[in-house]
Amino acid sequence: MKKTIVLIVLILGVFSCSSTKTNSDKKKGVGVKQKTQNPNTPYIYKNGYLDYKIQPKLTVIENDSTYINELKFNAVFTAMYTKKLMFDNFGKWDKEIRPNNERHPILIWERKKLFENDNTLYSIAASGEETWEEIYASVIVYDNENQDCLSETYTKKDALINYFSDGIKNLKIDNTFYDVYWDMVNAPR
Repeated sequence: MKKTIVLIVLILGVFSCSSTKTNSDKKKGVGVKQKTQNPNTPYIYKNGYLDYKIQPKLTVIENDSTYINELKFNAVFTAMYTKKLMFDNFGKWDKEIRPNNERHPILIWERKKLFENDNTLYSIAASGEETWEEIYASVIVYDNENQDCLSETYTKKDALINYFSDGIKNLKIDNTFYDVYWDMVNAPR
């Protein structure tokens, strides 16, 4: 009986410690923390983020609906972090998509080699949103075989998450992207 109680206490202790650690690590944030006046996003992170998550996103193409996975970096300093990261690494985007004729388009880079020792080509859709409810920068990634690279079964998913999270932490401090981006956004359509 005494051994059983000790074993139960030990197991509960291990599980409670591990879940607490994971939770606190997730909410610690990366980058320079800056206070806001928004209770929904009390802090944003310069060259960083509070946390990230992969979220299924429903899409409809010609009456066909499917879920695609979107990697969202939450509480970023600007929703354009993933767009800037891709621009800094690959130059101007290949396509712009404005799903609901929105002012800020989704920017797409097609057939880009992200890793030096890997010949896989990726298509990346970079987006983000700044609202009262949330602020995030995001990406959707497909490989040259049209596989959702953020799915649970994709073998290079963790490497891709690291690519974008490290990229946000190491963004360049120049305004070239913003100059090109705002010229495009403000141009007559």
